[in-house]
Amino acid sequence: MDKKRFRTFCREEFEKRGFKKQNKTFYLLGKDLLCGLELSKSNYGNEYYVDFFYCIGDYRDAAELPDYYDSDIEERILAMSKTKTVHGECFLTAMIEYEEYTEDELRPYFDKEFEERILPPVYQGKKYILDHLGKLYSLTLHKEEVMRKLKS
Repeated sequence: MDKKRFRTFCREEFEKRGFKKQNKTFYLLGKDLLCGLELSKSNYGNEYYVDFFYCIGDYRDAAELPDYYDSDIEERILAMSKTKTVHGECFLTAMIEYEEYTEDELRPYFDKEFEERILPPVYQGKKYILDHLGKLYSLTLHKEEVMRKLKS
């Protein structure tokens, strides 16, 4: 698919799961966190990264919503590579070469990521992230502060 269709495909996938767009970010308010989705264009070719992130806390009455750079947990949607290989094998990658996929080929990867990693914390809360640290989620910056928020 071309770039325009890929961006439309992503928007449709986000919106059908309840995410609403504000500026360049799609948001969904969760139990005790905020989940965001953004597309990041690669500087190296016709690839995109689909970033998802969580900001721990109550954002129901927030005047301004945080963006990816203010997040506590950041991850990316993964898809199986189609042409790139390691030792002759395709691999899961966050770098989606959109021109190599059809919507039908990419949709199962999005479905899996939404079902297994993106939506569970939205509906079950931050404890889901805490219980799955090191398996589904990882801490990057401000580890102590994020752990404090997850445990509070």
